[in-house]
Amino acid sequence: MRSYIGIWLVGLVLAGCVSFGQSQPEKHYYALEAVREGKRLVALPGTTLNIRRFRASPPFEGRELVYRESDARYERDFYNEWVVPSDVMLTQQTLNWLTAAGLFQYVTDSSGPLPATYILEGTVTALYGDYRATPLKVVLGLQFVLMHDTAASTDMIWHDQYRKEVEVGEQSPEALVSGWNDALRIILTAVEADMNQALRPR
Repeated sequence: MRSYIGIWLVGLVLAGCVSFGQSQPEKHYYALEAVREGKRLVALPGTTLNIRRFRASPPFEGRELVYRESDARYERDFYNEWVVPSDVMLTQQTLNWLTAAGLFQYVTDSSGPLPATYILEGTVTALYGDYRATPLKVVLGLQFVLMHDTAASTDMIWHDQYRKEVEVGEQSPEALVSGWNDALRIILTAVEADMNQALRPR
């Protein structure tokens, strides 16, 4: 009798495991990418820009995609994530963009061996799909501070905050990521122009 009960219990556990495994949604991973195109700027001679790892405001840090459901409520998507935390991803995309722009002779991250002439810090202030809007839109906000680093002091020479909203056609992670890519390209284009103006005023 005990043997029959044991076999019956094992069967229930195995059936439960199979059913549980089949019902689990598959995770998907995404990355933002902003590719700069066009002619490079003339580099400021003898300059090295060091880009420190960005910070992210608490609602937008981590890897899950974030959706704003109401004025007070945000939701994290456990099954759709960034391949790396949002602050790391946006730091790298900014580094790639400013390297391609050519404004500085060298562009490095915080692990770079070259002494910095300028330091750029950034904060992710918004990164979410706005489900309150009709049509649906994505929101990206970035804040930047550029400092001149010398042996005597570190002085802030430029800072600005950017926020871009882009409408998307459908409620899917792929559509949201495409919208965020558009927003990132627009913001980094403006950042490049504003930094160039701050460093080479006419």
